[in-house]
Amino acid sequence: MKIVFFGDSITEAGRDLSDPHDLGEGYVRIAAGKLRPLYPDIPFDILNYGVGGDRTVELLARVGDVVKERADHVILEVGVNDVWRRFTSEEIVTEEQFEHNYSAIVHALKESGAKVILVEPFVLDVKDKRRFRPYLNTYIAVIREIARAEGLPLVPLDEIFNGVSQDIKPEEFAADGVHPTHRGCRYIADLIIKELKKFL
Repeated sequence: MKIVFFGDSITEAGRDLSDPHDLGEGYVRIAAGKLRPLYPDIPFDILNYGVGGDRTVELLARVGDVVKERADHVILEVGVNDVWRRFTSEEIVTEEQFEHNYSAIVHALKESGAKVILVEPFVLDVKDKRRFRPYLNTYIAVIREIARAEGLPLVPLDEIFNGVSQDIKPEEFAADGVHPTHRGCRYIADLIIKELKKFL
């Protein structure tokens, strides 16, 4: 069974970009490490197609590489850089552009025959990342509507992380509010496995 994780730096997590079989040090590696003993009879082929800094437009440009893999499942995680670039390089992604890009990615993945699981981008209430919130909320609303319209499973990561961080310091899950710590990666991996189990 082939599973491709497709996303930005949260997915990449320091992997060797020249080798999709290098899973990095984040939630993809943790998920792979948990899936294999859970389902020892399933021959998993797990690939990491995360690239740090990517927005929806960059994922759309390279979605063909993922389509060529003919994966059984694709885990799609993207969106926070569509906000971040607004502040670092004044590259503004409108709601309409985001919806177009995200929908096109989803449709390409679905047409490949893969079962697609969507993962919300998230930002925690940390330092300067509070300014991300109104823009990210708009994108998350778009993702939720696409998930509803396409009948796709959605991991509500932003909602879950912001819920658990009411009682635990948000820095425990993402020190900078965006990039997950090891604890944050374990949460993400467990939530994705919960969705994957429905198909295994």
